[in-house]
Amino acid sequence: MKKVLTLFMTLSFVVGAGVRNFFDDVGFCTRPHQIEKIVELSRKLEPEASRIRGDWLAVVSPHDDHMYAGRVYIYAIPRVARAKTVVIFAVTHHRARVELKDPRGIIILDDYDRWEAPYGPVEVDGELRNYIKRKLPSKYYMVSNRAHALEHSAEAMVPFLQYYNRKVKILAIMVTGMDFWRMKGVSDKLAEVIYSYMKERGLKPGKDISFVISSDNTHYGPDFDFSPFGLDEESHRRATDQDRELGRKFLSGRITVEKIRGFADRVWGEGITWCGRFSVPFGLLTLRRLAELWGRNLEGVAFKYGDSYSLGVLPAFRMGIGTTAPFSLKHWVGYWAIGYRLK
Repeated sequence: MKKVLTLFMTLSFVVGAGVRNFFDDVGFCTRPHQIEKIVELSRKLEPEASRIRGDWLAVVSPHDDHMYAGRVYIYAIPRVARAKTVVIFAVTHHRARVELKDPRGIIILDDYDRWEAPYGPVEVDGELRNYIKRKLPSKYYMVSNRAHALEHSAEAMVPFLQYYNRKVKILAIMVTGMDFWRMKGVSDKLAEVIYSYMKERGLKPGKDISFVISSDNTHYGPDFDFSPFGLDEESHRRATDQDRELGRKFLSGRITVEKIRGFADRVWGEGITWCGRFSVPFGLLTLRRLAELWGRNLEGVAFKYGDSYSLGVLPAFRMGIGTTAPFSLKHWVGYWAIGYRLK
C-alpha cells in the first residue's frame, strides 16, 4: 500500500508540474471578483493613476498584499500590461534562499508551462525562456520550479497583469544576491540575449515585451530589526522621506550605471531594508543596457509613493482575501510605482 501511495504521489507531482499553483492565497487575489474589487476601490481613491499617458517599457511595482498596496499597483501595472509578454524581475526571499542553500550571483528561471491566476492560468513565454537558456552562459542562471513555487514577489503582479490583459504571457526571473560588478556582468549579458531575441523576431519594446521590477521599499519596525529613527510619527516621516529620496534621486530621471551604483551603495551600505535591494539594480542595469543597444536612453518617472501605515487597508472585506501582516508605526512597508521609457 505504501508503494502504491508513493507512486500515486509521484505521478500526481509529474502531472501537476506544468502549472505553478498559488503560493499566497491570503494576501493576493486568486478570483476575478477579488481583483476587480481591488482595482475598483483603488481607482476611486487614486484618480490620478488613470491619467498617466505615454509609451512605457517598464515599471517598478510593489509586491505587498493587494489590500495594502493596491493603490500603488494601479499606477504601475497598467503601463506595461498590454504587452504580449511581461518579464518580471523578482526578489529571492528568505525561504527560497534557505531551501536552495542561498545561491548567489545568478538568476533563477522556472520550468512551468503556466501559472495559476484569477481568470485561469497565464501562459509562460516558453520561447523566450528557452532562448535565454540556450544563449545565456550556464554560470549565470539556474532552473528551479521549487524556488518559484515558494516566491511571492512575481506572483503578486499576475492578477493585475491578467486583469488588464487576459492574453498576457509572463516570464519570471528571480534575482539572487550578488556584488555590483557581478550584477552588471550578468545583467549586461541577459540584456544582450533579450535584444538578440527581439531583433531576430522583429519585436517592439513595450508593445511585444515589457518589464516589471518587483520591489517593496523600507520594511520598518522591530519585526524587521530596522527602526533607526524611532517608532513615532516623526520617525515614520523621516523614514518615508528617505524612501522618497531614494526613488527620486537614483531611480528617476536619466538612468545611468552611476545612478544605479549609487542606489546599491546607499541601500546595501546602510542596510536599508528595501525588499528589492537586488531586483531593482539588476532590473535597471538590464533595462539600461537594452536601451543602449537600441540607441536610446532610459528615463524614469516617479508616479506614486505610499506606505502601509499611511494608506491603510482597502475595504475589500468578506471576499476571501486579507492581509498577512499588521500595519502600525511599529510595522510598516513602503512602496514606489515608477515608470521607465525610452528617450
